[in-house]
Amino acid sequence: MDLLPRHGVVFAVLHLARVARLAPRRGVDEWVSAALLHGSYMTAATDLWSPARALVRTGLASLGEEGDIRVARSLAAVAASKVGAQHAMRHAAVALLASQPPTWLRVAVSTEGVERAYIPQPDLDALGWLEEALDDVLVEARRLVGDPDGAELAKEIGDAAEEIVVAALRAAGKEPLHVARISDGYGYDVDVLEGPVRFLEVKSAGPKTLSRFHLSRHEFDTSVRRGDAWCLVQVVFEASAFVADPITAADVSCIRELPASALRDLVPADSSAFRWEDSALITPPPDAWRSSTLEPDPSFVRPGFAVARNHL
Repeated sequence: MDLLPRHGVVFAVLHLARVARLAPRRGVDEWVSAALLHGSYMTAATDLWSPARALVRTGLASLGEEGDIRVARSLAAVAASKVGAQHAMRHAAVALLASQPPTWLRVAVSTEGVERAYIPQPDLDALGWLEEALDDVLVEARRLVGDPDGAELAKEIGDAAEEIVVAALRAAGKEPLHVARISDGYGYDVDVLEGPVRFLEVKSAGPKTLSRFHLSRHEFDTSVRRGDAWCLVQVVFEASAFVADPITAADVSCIRELPASALRDLVPADSSAFRWEDSALITPPPDAWRSSTLEPDPSFVRPGFAVARNHL
């Protein structure tokens, strides 16, 4: 089983952690038997075997040198605390999410808050018992998981967007060069090799982030130098893409473009009093975008982001 902190799972895990503190338990069988012995009528109706095995599998519980069960510090601290039952269960939920983060955690949760559109409805329903504390629990778990800026996942999503654009160009009969696979120093990601618009800088977005994108100073300078031959292409993913496996053309909402001329109008000119150097967050007005003639290749398929992350 997974350790998504459903109410019953958290109840079972917290009870098991407390029982492990009472006396040494030799192996999972003795541990669960003791938990059933020290439990209430609600415990007797709860599956303790599956959570116990899952705790061992994920490292939240382990067998000591003498075969005794040892609960991870994060859960042991919650089990030893004197806080009320609801507070204890919330802290246990954080520990479970951080130990076995769902695929969507890195996408849906950041230091800025929670985008529930990226959380599958069944999981959202399962976490409903947390009520108004849900966002706080998710943000704390995300902090513990690390990579607070989501750099690894952002790169995966960006790579997928580039692959979709390259596949769309090939489906349209072109032979693009995916220069981002060679170096990040070009100032664009794809060279179309022919036509008036050759140099494509690809940005990815989801339903909640399509209004903005980050642009490096080098990318902007390249757009100025290349002029109308440079274009920013945005691949907007459906929310389904962030938990899909595999990702297909059906997970792309649309592809749209921002010409270099429109980009230049949005960026303040350098002056003696102001110059941006590393990167900027650009928020174009809706009418600055134009629909792309590119269509996702219907045969496009790639591993989901969770699968890709497992192979990093």
